[in-house]
Amino acid sequence: MKILEPITVKNVTFKNRVTIAPSHPYGYGPGPDHTFSDDNIDYYRRRLKNQNIGLLITQRMQVQSRDAGRGNFALISQDQKEKLKVLVDAAHENGTKIFAQIGFPSTGHHRHESVDFWRREDLKAIEEMHVHSARLAKEAGCDGVEIHGCNMFFLNLFNSPITNHRIDEYGGNLEGRLKLSENIIKGIKEFADDNFLIDYRMGWNSDLQTDIETAKKLEEFGIDIFHISYGVRESDRYMPFDFNPVIAYPGTTREKQIAPADYPYGDVVYTGAQIKKNLSIPVILVDEIWTYERGEKLLENGDGDFIAYSRPFMADPDFSTKSEVNPGYSNCLKCVECAWFSDFHKCPRVLQRGFDKA
Repeated sequence: MKILEPITVKNVTFKNRVTIAPSHPYGYGPGPDHTFSDDNIDYYRRRLKNQNIGLLITQRMQVQSRDAGRGNFALISQDQKEKLKVLVDAAHENGTKIFAQIGFPSTGHHRHESVDFWRREDLKAIEEMHVHSARLAKEAGCDGVEIHGCNMFFLNLFNSPITNHRIDEYGGNLEGRLKLSENIIKGIKEFADDNFLIDYRMGWNSDLQTDIETAKKLEEFGIDIFHISYGVRESDRYMPFDFNPVIAYPGTTREKQIAPADYPYGDVVYTGAQIKKNLSIPVILVDEIWTYERGEKLLENGDGDFIAYSRPFMADPDFSTKSEVNPGYSNCLKCVECAWFSDFHKCPRVLQRGFDKA
């Protein structure tokens, strides 16, 4: 299967295209000072041990410890770096590459966050925070860093014409909206080399041409890998004040808005596949792909280069080995109110398996 074939980006060779998507199992809180807790590292170990996984992307690690939020981790100190290194070593022992995802603390558009009132000097400091965290990730032995620019959170709000209403150099046209991301990427590139990759996870904005142009700009800035995810759609322009996200897709509907009705995947995958046609760098596809079989079809069609899974790995730590035997395998029940977003331990599959095997 193509999904099990190796791929090389610069000097980094991934043993296959299987990716554990960045997703935080709520219920495992951080350790002291927002370091990785032992429980969280053990969670990853169980998904790495004896599994054939090419890439692990950590959940978002905040570039500022203040307001890191419920269950979130940070990457600004030496102690936090050393805890990350424990996870890096566990991944490398399995032959798995690892990226640290970094991002600024954010409540999100679904909680009516605005980026229109940040001062320029504060944004310069935030740029430096991202660069500092990326440097720590490199020192910890990570094979790359993923910049969090999706999910209705901080950078996604700057990138989107729906949520960015600024009239200075950080707003207006596409170049202005991407100015913050551009400065972060260029700052990281000052010390990144061919053994340390820059990946950007971009949130789609339901305007395909805008998304394509945004991705092309990000490649122009110097990213090595592009990762699609959900973002701010036109239908999310006005979020209800009582909105309570229950799955990893804050929004008002799961109905397709841009993908053809007969397309066997959702809008996020469709957008990533269209963007792939316009980039020369590898693309990671994610969002309800569910099985190796469905991921394989995307790779065979040339729609992407890596396939990322989140909930299937949460539902079954052995998802990888079982899928190699049965490419149609998926143990996830696809619950409407996914326990991922509240308490991972409430997942029906975890309850069946037992917490000690979560």
